[in-house]
Amino acid sequence: MNSTVKIEHDIVLLGAGNANLQVVKWWGMQPLPSARLTLINDTPVVMYSGMIPGCIAGQYNPDELSVDLQRLCAVGDVRLVLAAATHVDTAARQVHLQDRMPLDYTLLSLNIGSQPLIPANDMLPDRQLSLKPLNSLLDRIEPHMARAEQGGEPFPIVVVGGGASAFEICLTLRRRLAGLANVSMQLVTRGERLLAGCAPAVSRSCAAALQALGVEACTDTEVVGGDAADLHLADGGRLPYALCVWATPAAPLPLIERSGFETDEKGFIRVHDSLDTVSDAAVFAVGDCASLASRPDLAKAGIFSVRAGPVLWENLQARIVDEPLQKYRPQSLFLFLLNCGDGTAVMSYGRLAGRGKWMFKWKDFIDRGWMRKFHEAYETPMAAADMDEMRCGGCGAKVGRTILERVLQRLEIPSHPDVFMGCGDGDDAAVLRLPDGKVQVQTTDFFRAFIDDPYLFGYIAATNATSDLYAMNATPFAAQAMVTVPFAGSAICESDLYQVLAGALRAFRESEVVLTGGHTSEATDFQVGFCMTGYAVEAELFRKDALSPGDRLVLTKPLGTGALMRAASQGVCRGDWYEGAVRGMMASNREAAVIFASHAVRACTDVTGFGLAGHLLEMLTASDAAARLNDELPLYDGYRAVVAKGIRSTLHEANAQASAHVCGDPGDWLFDPQTSGGLLAGVAPAAVDAVLGELHAVGLTAACVVGKVVESDGNPTITIGD
Repeated sequence: MNSTVKIEHDIVLLGAGNANLQVVKWWGMQPLPSARLTLINDTPVVMYSGMIPGCIAGQYNPDELSVDLQRLCAVGDVRLVLAAATHVDTAARQVHLQDRMPLDYTLLSLNIGSQPLIPANDMLPDRQLSLKPLNSLLDRIEPHMARAEQGGEPFPIVVVGGGASAFEICLTLRRRLAGLANVSMQLVTRGERLLAGCAPAVSRSCAAALQALGVEACTDTEVVGGDAADLHLADGGRLPYALCVWATPAAPLPLIERSGFETDEKGFIRVHDSLDTVSDAAVFAVGDCASLASRPDLAKAGIFSVRAGPVLWENLQARIVDEPLQKYRPQSLFLFLLNCGDGTAVMSYGRLAGRGKWMFKWKDFIDRGWMRKFHEAYETPMAAADMDEMRCGGCGAKVGRTILERVLQRLEIPSHPDVFMGCGDGDDAAVLRLPDGKVQVQTTDFFRAFIDDPYLFGYIAATNATSDLYAMNATPFAAQAMVTVPFAGSAICESDLYQVLAGALRAFRESEVVLTGGHTSEATDFQVGFCMTGYAVEAELFRKDALSPGDRLVLTKPLGTGALMRAASQGVCRGDWYEGAVRGMMASNREAAVIFASHAVRACTDVTGFGLAGHLLEMLTASDAAARLNDELPLYDGYRAVVAKGIRSTLHEANAQASAHVCGDPGDWLFDPQTSGGLLAGVAPAAVDAVLGELHAVGLTAACVVGKVVESDGNPTITIGD
């Protein structure tokens, strides 16, 4: 997001399949000049399909088979967009995304996988389980396991499908539920034998493995539907079940049909041997979603997506410079190793087959080696020099509080009778008197990019800008934008500006704010700011000088975004931590301000760049008061973990100068700068329960009392603990 190189090409990877993941990894090692890489995926973490059965059987923990996209993209300087794609507009060269603006591309690679082919049925949702999407399978399977483990009533499990995934899920589920007398298992396939695409010896090995665990295999049996109690078979028979697991052949995802790609008879995207689509040379497709025009019968297996990765990487580079493309030649012989869940595996290689413990060790070695390629990419510690050079964005990029105070003291800022509150008052926004009895409230907010998704950057920046007005109990109504976009070609410059303003406009619409104009320019950094104007009733303004001893200090959001965003820039912030912090930064303070006003709150501020200590001290100084804070405050998930690694915002040191006013052992959270942080208000004790109840009801579930206001001895101090 912050670069001195002019960007001419936007390469977009849609889906975090095996081939696209390899491109992300190699990009981090050798990025293409004048190009930018973006990965779009609907989850921040992806699971490796080859190890999921082993995780179900208890052989692996989820972290061992997970690739954290946030960390991988951060260390590789790849833009990550967490969103679900709805369709691709090849004419406009845009990927349309759910609940946000479309994203432009120069080149596009689809590696989105497939879904099981499930017949129409009247089955209850809580009695059937689809193997895909794989990323949520481990979570979705747990409620079914809990039902089975309750015991009592018979619990027949039917796995529908005869391929490798059906075999593995059947045996690993059986292993997971071993010892439960009420559980029985069947594997049902319409084929003449298991793994019909492999040699007969493989089918026999798989059948023997199922039989050894008491799993009945029913071949030549087709499931055509079902109801709440039974599966319906093609021959008119019925099969009772408590859980039906769909491990049926692959079917295309709806995005393919919506996008109008040329497809094979099954609906998969037709591609040339060079992996570019028959429909459009600017679009590539790999893995389960693709069908080679020269090999339409090629199996839907992860091994082919893995082997296609190097060709995809080379051809994306070749397309940029208009050079000939390489051809992908799928191997005619390939190794299959199927996990039996008991420490053994079935091997398939051409006509060769076998089963044993050494085969599982072989599979385990290969799978762990595959995952190691990605884990090592983001688990290798970054050099200290590189870490120091990476300055924080967001509110963590502000000038330190003491520096700002010294500059304001040196400046001779003139007064004006209609400026009710201005620079000399140190409040969250300026207040101008108006003839009709109301006051006009103005504020400016501006910072450099701290997140690589321009749409979310715009949304959070706009949300943060409105916060200063809500912290004054003012209603924002107009905004002017100030944007600098990174050096790029005209099309990419337009795309970046569109994305960031579209995100901002969405946030402004939710706050009923009108964007009235602004200014844009190019620079090495992506920066966004807004000049905000709002209105308020003078007597109802929230003030920093209105705290009273006995007030309870209520904070509406957790702390920790400064350190977490710093960690994200270094590739050490887990995807789920990052996602939680982003959700928090996207949450508006609008409803919190309304709730505080309805309970006659008069002292309030928002906690942003100066951290909790800095902003609370401003209130205490203005109110001639002191405060006692709890020693445990609400923190975003992952904050303690990244701080334990020595990771803090670059503004943390400047904020920590406030420790001279802190008694007790201050936690790092006291000085962590917040971007789009929560409101901090002084609430009368009698109103606290009602205020917290209403805050929780509107979704601010982390809101809580973090301390109380006490009498001051003449110095604004913060005491930690009782």
